[in-house]
Amino acid sequence: MNYLNKLLILLFVIVICSCSKDDDNQKYVSAHIMPTFVTSLHPVDEEGQSYNVANNVIQGIASFEDGWFVAQTSGNSVLLLNYLNAYGESLFRKRIYVDSHGQDLSVEVISENELYLYTTIGAFGENRNTGILKLKVLLSSIVNDQRDWSSTSITVENQFDLNYSNSTPALNEDKSQFAIRSANTIYVHNKTNVESLNFNPQYNFQLHPEQLSDNGNYSMFFQGIAMKDNNVFCLAGNEKIGTHKNIFVYNQNGLVTDKFTFDRNDLSQNFYDKFEPEALTFKNDEIYFSIMTKSEVTTGNIKYLYKINL
Repeated sequence: MNYLNKLLILLFVIVICSCSKDDDNQKYVSAHIMPTFVTSLHPVDEEGQSYNVANNVIQGIASFEDGWFVAQTSGNSVLLLNYLNAYGESLFRKRIYVDSHGQDLSVEVISENELYLYTTIGAFGENRNTGILKLKVLLSSIVNDQRDWSSTSITVENQFDLNYSNSTPALNEDKSQFAIRSANTIYVHNKTNVESLNFNPQYNFQLHPEQLSDNGNYSMFFQGIAMKDNNVFCLAGNEKIGTHKNIFVYNQNGLVTDKFTFDRNDLSQNFYDKFEPEALTFKNDEIYFSIMTKSEVTTGNIKYLYKINL
């Protein structure tokens, strides 16, 4: 076999493999879903005179016991954390004066009286370097099935500068890995490595082009990330009333296996000037996310919590 024939065969194999990979990436399950309404969310601020919490969206949410930790930000200079009960009412709130967008939130329970929260550190925007913020939460003991949330304390435990663009970190179920978005790439890191300042990812992959636009007409922004069973779940959408919102599911090879789509007609609440999904998290086998909207008579964001059973 001469050199030219060998070269032609090699090029043929490369083309076939490339096409096969592209075809595999397109063979995902697409489903239209109807999320279930859970509750309205009502975070508050400990310094209400200087911060109108209604004007800001919920950027991160994480399940703990019967309620939810939620994160909001004001100009990336104040991270506002709330713990809400099952009815969305605030039992605890705390300002943390750090450069954080509060994008996505994860809980790692250490004991009955101690846990860690993980979210973003660093300001969002083009060419901004961001990483992971680790917060230590000390809780009161449970007495008669109740906690004294007034005695809760939250302090900055550590921060990890990953040099990522618009980082949105999420812990997996067994708290051994972070799935982190940076621009249009997902990086998966070993948590122990990150805390040892080894920032080399285990693997990474690019977001699917369909996650970035609505049929090529409108930009679809990255709104949330979660990780379960070695799959990475990514929430995409914008605030426009008429656009679909999507959840893309990626496997370890970075291929889309499922795409879940919903629009405002699939939800039980009314939406007027805004329909924006924010934050993503798992509780058991159900995935939860929030929706921001505005009514005809309010100026601030109305915050709803929804879930879907995957």
